[in-house]
Amino acid sequence: MWQHGEVVVGTSTLGTDVGAILAVLLFLVNAGKHLSIDAILLKRRPAFHIAGLYYKGVPNADAVFYAKFTALASYWAVCVYSVVIHLNEPAWMDGSAGPLLLSNNFMATWHEQFSALFTFSENAVALAKGSLWLMMLWYPAVLPFVLLGGWFRRYVIIWGVLFFALSLFGLQLGWLAEIEIVLWLALFWSFAGTDQSHTLEVLYDDRCNLCDKTVQVITLFDVFGRIYLKPLSKNRALLDELGLDMSEALTDLYGVRTQDRALFRGYDFYFELTRTLILLWPLLPFLWLGRVLWVGPQIYRFVALRRTRLFGVCELPRQKFSHPQSELSTSRFPQVVALQVCALLLFYFAAIPAPHLGWNGISNLGARAAQIYGITPIDVFNKTDLRMAENWFVLDSIDFEERVPVFESDGSRLSMHASDRIYFGHTLRFRRQVIGDEVCQFQAWQPMLQYLSRVYLQQRSAAPGEYHFSYTQFHQPLVNAKDIAQNQFKQVSSRSLCELDYSVAYLK
Repeated sequence: MWQHGEVVVGTSTLGTDVGAILAVLLFLVNAGKHLSIDAILLKRRPAFHIAGLYYKGVPNADAVFYAKFTALASYWAVCVYSVVIHLNEPAWMDGSAGPLLLSNNFMATWHEQFSALFTFSENAVALAKGSLWLMMLWYPAVLPFVLLGGWFRRYVIIWGVLFFALSLFGLQLGWLAEIEIVLWLALFWSFAGTDQSHTLEVLYDDRCNLCDKTVQVITLFDVFGRIYLKPLSKNRALLDELGLDMSEALTDLYGVRTQDRALFRGYDFYFELTRTLILLWPLLPFLWLGRVLWVGPQIYRFVALRRTRLFGVCELPRQKFSHPQSELSTSRFPQVVALQVCALLLFYFAAIPAPHLGWNGISNLGARAAQIYGITPIDVFNKTDLRMAENWFVLDSIDFEERVPVFESDGSRLSMHASDRIYFGHTLRFRRQVIGDEVCQFQAWQPMLQYLSRVYLQQRSAAPGEYHFSYTQFHQPLVNAKDIAQNQFKQVSSRSLCELDYSVAYLK
């Protein structure tokens, strides 16, 4: 439904398919049973498992393994398809795709800086080419190296993190990088913030409204079961073990770190609690700053000494939020899905074209069915993507005397590209379809230009009426691959192909 919906609204992209891989992983481990609307429905009606979308119980270790294996194998298959396609691309084989991609005015965030660097430094050009070749080695290694473990696994994880970081900060690929990062965390993050061998016992006054409400919030964010609640009215023996008397315990919240029995109180307790719960990590810098400036402990002490007077006493403690914790599931659903995906991968691999090996691929129903799981034919950063830097246009509002935020005069994207509808549904199509044409495209693309102009007027809250715009189209050939082969980066200046005015009738 998600993938077909993206096609309907014109925003379909690789990020959608990687998102499907992530969604399948979350689906197979009952992730929606926790922080979601479904979790609320399941809590109110335990027997209602949302039309069969969830199996009963907590996924056991086997279920988690098969879910992760399914996601990793799916992502690896996409990588294999990608590297096989790249083997047919001269720009990848000679390494020129590296510097051309980083200097691409449509896809690269810092294209001007990289262009200047490559022009200035032959070593930078060589490094960009070498990194591209190393990327081609990483693609097919993703699954086998993870299964081998050790440093092979670390290599895949670390290189993946570096690749996603480059995609996030250096390239403009929609939401692809963010989705890949979440997928990587779901596959490999199994230590800090999630390890249940490192827990915190929380001692609190269950007759204090503030303490009780605080504990309610704590349990809401404790999605990995790292907190054990110890109400004072039922844990006098624990107080004796820690050498605390009741008057001290009633003054502050206390936490005990289970692995070393370290005791935390007051502000230090909140700091340790924030370190323990991964969903609270964004607050750590503020708590650290409050500790350094001594402001945090002072505010905490002021409230703690007046908590019962300010917030009252609760005779009946509230029911705490609890995440579904039941017996381990015996469902074999994740194994069945993993088996189905492995079968579909065989058909998918059969469809991969490899002309350098004398194989053109066989289009088949199994390969198309694999796309449901996000296992899609991929052909990115290819000759077409690189040449999208050659042609672009600039729109200017004559009435408001300003640039319409679509493209800048150097071909880089402006703020309207925050919309995937603008990006994937319109400007991407323009820059792909005019490759190789050095003629004015105004007449052929006038409906799109009218649409972009109306979106701009809507963003400006313009009054109904007729508005005037100017259209300027530019062309700039790519840097010659033969020069890049010699580690030379000689840019060609852009030139204007046409300039003309047009008008748009705007109705709110």
